[in-house]
Amino acid sequence: MVSLAAWIGLVEAMLTAHPTHTSSAELAVEADSLQVVVRIFSDDLPTGRDPGVYAADRLRVTDAAGRPVRLVRAGAARDGDVVTIRLGAPLEGSLSGGSIANTILTDRFGDQVNVVRATYGRRTATLIFVRGDGPKALP
Repeated sequence: MVSLAAWIGLVEAMLTAHPTHTSSAELAVEADSLQVVVRIFSDDLPTGRDPGVYAADRLRVTDAAGRPVRLVRAGAARDGDVVTIRLGAPLEGSLSGGSIANTILTDRFGDQVNVVRATYGRRTATLIFVRGDGPKALP
């Protein structure tokens, strides 16, 4: 038999949880560096992990020559129920012809959808990632 407290806890969780699991990432090239801003619902993040390190581990970017772009944490801030994470990296080559993979939270939620918008040169590309997706080409 389920206790009243357990039922109340379940109802409270259902009322306060957001209905979808999503993240967004914006990539922009500034001079010779890549700047990334990631937004994730705070209650979706795994506990005990630095959000910046977590995001940097799950975004994999390669430049046009196939070289990995090593993203590092540049800051994180919480605003209400969203955590905004800033990442950065020096960029040796062009992103055009490179690739990106985004596996943020896909190991935790089967319905996770990650939107990536990349702006570089005179190009803008929007890519959608779900569980099981591998790297996608940047035009």
